[in-house]
Amino acid sequence: MAWVPFIPGAVAAVWKGYDEIVTRPQRRAREAQQKLRESQEKERESEQRRLVLLKELGYDADQPTITKELIVSAQETVGYDKSKQNIVFAGNVNVGKSSLINALCNKGGNDDGAARVGSNQVTMGITRHEIPSHPEIVLYDIPGAGTQDVPAFQYYHDQMLYAFDTVVLVHDTTLTQADIRLLKMCILYSQKCLAVRTKCDSYIRNYEYDKECNDLEEARQIFLSEVREDIERCQEQIAASWPEREVQVRDYVASSRSVRIFMRQNASPKDAATAYIDELDFAFALSPTLVVNVGN
Repeated sequence: MAWVPFIPGAVAAVWKGYDEIVTRPQRRAREAQQKLRESQEKERESEQRRLVLLKELGYDADQPTITKELIVSAQETVGYDKSKQNIVFAGNVNVGKSSLINALCNKGGNDDGAARVGSNQVTMGITRHEIPSHPEIVLYDIPGAGTQDVPAFQYYHDQMLYAFDTVVLVHDTTLTQADIRLLKMCILYSQKCLAVRTKCDSYIRNYEYDKECNDLEEARQIFLSEVREDIERCQEQIAASWPEREVQVRDYVASSRSVRIFMRQNASPKDAATAYIDELDFAFALSPTLVVNVGN
């Protein structure tokens, strides 16, 4: 038997060739299969979450699918202006939608063309409002849901919210489950949406009495602390439907009175109840043009 010398380089070359020809392709095939299984599992989980979400939103198979044709038809119905930003204000009855619209338009409740406000004044149909100093924007007031039992899917379709550029969800306390579901409807259809918590000046004054605060500033800080915690909780509920991507809807804190002061380009009031909170950020979210030349 002939003696074969041990040559380390030759052995290494043989092993490298074996690895490249046999081992590495097998490993890559296993990794590809694993990635495929993980991808398929994520798709199944995503589809399950979508089905759960549709059930939560009150999906109605009898409602027409929101197509480009349906959107165009709805826009003709509501008076959508292609040359402007079309912003609709939605939410439950008596949460302050009309007061907020009047404030943005710098109008009082009794002024000509003002949105109807008051405990007995309920918007019965879609009304269109323009901001005199900002002709590039059109605001729409629509009827409130009337009850928390109205499914988000139904309200979204009945009010043709898909016809607008931006949906503003107006509420005056916490975001209810009905409010959160409506925001999820907008997100589901990739529509710009935001929330605004109104009447904060009244709540701060009430806090001063109910919490036995030393002054309005203390009441303001307690109120804002509780509100921020509530907003974080609501945000977690909204994001839970889409864990695979970052979903965030800003909930602005404001009062109609302070918004009107802001729209008149005045500086923030010194009074702790009406001093600006999120008014500037809210206006900027509606349109950056609204914050031009505003006093500090």
